[in-house]
Amino acid sequence: TARSSRVLGLDMYADGFALAVVDLGAADGPVISGVRWCRSGGAGERLPTLKQALKELGARGLPVVATLQHSAYSLVQLEAPELADDELREAMRWRVRDLIDFPVEAAVIDVFRLPVSRRPGTPDLLYAVVAKTAEVEALAELLDAAGLEIRAVDIVEMAIRNLSLYIDRPGRPRAYLHLQPGQTVIEIVDGPQVFLSRRVLQEYEADADPELLQAQMEGLALEVQRSLDYFESQYALGPVDQLSAIVCSDSAYEAFSRVARQFLTVTTERFDFSAMGRRAGIDLATLGRGVTAVGAALRGQPWAA
Repeated sequence: TARSSRVLGLDMYADGFALAVVDLGAADGPVISGVRWCRSGGAGERLPTLKQALKELGARGLPVVATLQHSAYSLVQLEAPELADDELREAMRWRVRDLIDFPVEAAVIDVFRLPVSRRPGTPDLLYAVVAKTAEVEALAELLDAAGLEIRAVDIVEMAIRNLSLYIDRPGRPRAYLHLQPGQTVIEIVDGPQVFLSRRVLQEYEADADPELLQAQMEGLALEVQRSLDYFESQYALGPVDQLSAIVCSDSAYEAFSRVARQFLTVTTERFDFSAMGRRAGIDLATLGRGVTAVGAALRGQPWAA
């Protein structure tokens, strides 16, 4: 049935969550069939808000892939020891204990390896995902209480990777700037491989004083350029093909792109959903808030190289 081919993506933020229903069974590829941005304050508001949104989307009982909000986990880059994957997690538990701001005993740890550099003598690297056990459990309990079938609890960085993998398919490394209220990520990916992912701890208010916003965007452009330079020196693959900005407001994109033309060595484009089907009536502004919820829903699809 059509119902069985639909998956829900859910992306958690401090001030609410984004929902996206993606139909994976369409003949021409995945189709976005519904999106919602739900503002919610404390944890007590989340379940009734989620249930109401699921009812409106016709999404009750669907399988769900949900991403943790940024405060729930850390992403730590480390040299990769020569261990089998099943031994890596435990080894990393002891490596990260001094690099995170909560007890490692209260953490769930996963790892993913970074591509091997072409530059001779460069060590192999990995990212350790260090999530707070209580936050993972609280999210799982919320999804369960809403009657959803939990397919995975994931992270925003993987959702961005999925957008590149299944929608953009750039053919060589591409940089992404996920510019959302409360969480900004710079990421460089190519196909299934993540080369770099960095958080920028800075709020960007689109309605701020123009001079302040300009200064903030210049600072962000500097961080992007540092990431591009690091990628080129670390991997010796040449420059990325472009920077794709995933933004939830026109004004934020315009403010950044003005600065980008002045400061960056690559072309900046806005992330484009035109390669992916959308049901009639999908609000593009709401979709801007739910971009990574779409990426979460795409997790684990067959990948055509």
